[in-house]
Amino acid sequence: MKGKLWYVIIFVFALLVSLIANIPAAWVYTHVPKQRGVDVQGISGTIWNGSVQQLTAERRSLGAVYWSFRPSQLFMGKAEYKIRFGQGSAIKLNGKGDVGVGFSGLYAKNTVVSLPVSELVKFVPMQVPVELKGQLEVSLNDIQYSEPWCKQAAGSVAWTGAQIASPIGQLEPGPVIADLTCKDHIVDLAGKQNNQQVSSDFKVNLNAQSRYKLEAWFKPGTQFPSSMSKQLTWLGNPDGQGRYQFTFAGKL
Repeated sequence: MKGKLWYVIIFVFALLVSLIANIPAAWVYTHVPKQRGVDVQGISGTIWNGSVQQLTAERRSLGAVYWSFRPSQLFMGKAEYKIRFGQGSAIKLNGKGDVGVGFSGLYAKNTVVSLPVSELVKFVPMQVPVELKGQLEVSLNDIQYSEPWCKQAAGSVAWTGAQIASPIGQLEPGPVIADLTCKDHIVDLAGKQNNQQVSSDFKVNLNAQSRYKLEAWFKPGTQFPSSMSKQLTWLGNPDGQGRYQFTFAGKL
């Protein structure tokens, strides 16, 4: 009798494991609250390993999303996934990283996100008639999410293939590297660049109310475009070190 009971227990346990391991992601999605402005198409696989063919947020195509569960993190009290996203994105977004939830809430680590800088500036009103080109890459060592931005974060931002086009000329500042930090919903970005055309330094602050402030300076180099040099008088006089300083502020 005891032997038969063990067979029943083992059978029921195996059945439960099989059911849990094969829960369809599409079925789960039909039972979770939907987010306004978010559309999901082509869900396949399970909640452990699966994909979304097309993710759309605020009418912007973010491309496909792939996920894979990392069971080893359960021993640390975390439910963590390795994800990739952006394939087929209309805004040429690409990214990958580890995201999960633990005792402190939602988090991400070892995350890299890239997109054309021209797509990003659509969210920031430009106060000067310039066009920015190149690729922007955000690398996050870790980020602890807390609405609206983050409780804490550390990483870097790189602008490669950078070009600044204006009606009076074009600058190619080369790679622009900045450090990114976040603490209690305050995001700070500080960086610099330097080549024969121009050198610059900048600081950006973004608060919880989505208000931003940019403080920066630039100094023309030996190969600064002559067509642009003639227009510098509109900016006033440089400081004692030949730097032109400016400040922008607004709300996203």
